[in-house]
Amino acid sequence: MTNPQQAPRAQAIRLIFEYEGDSVRLVSQQPVDMVISSVDTGAEARPGDFVEMRDDYGQRLARVPARGAFRESAEVFPENHTEPITRVDVEARGAFTVVVPAPAEAVQVAVVRVAPAPREAPPEAAEAARAAGAARDVDLATFRLER
Repeated sequence: MTNPQQAPRAQAIRLIFEYEGDSVRLVSQQPVDMVISSVDTGAEARPGDFVEMRDDYGQRLARVPARGAFRESAEVFPENHTEPITRVDVEARGAFTVVVPAPAEAVQVAVVRVAPAPREAPPEAAEAARAAGAARDVDLATFRLER
């Protein structure tokens, strides 16, 4: 029989963020018992938006992609169905949800944007920048986890 005061720790946390322009707010944290399959713990940076779990020293423990998190365009459906659907730029505003792993040492969560490598740079220059430790990550917001 399990002691209810010693309930097992949740394997993951569902986080809900709201954003408007460059401002990001964490509005909800909910422990969930599920396995996360798209965790990136490696150092290889791919362009995109991510949510990172970090320890008390700010070191990344895990990174999960936040696909489609920051929408800056919308589809516009014409009144006449024979006309094409178009996409227009809109103010960056909305919300997104992501489920991240919850290791015991995680105390903070960060929303991170990884910028793509410049197209005009030759591959060896991009490799040299990575070797020199040139950071392409931009922290959009960092929050303490509720534990």
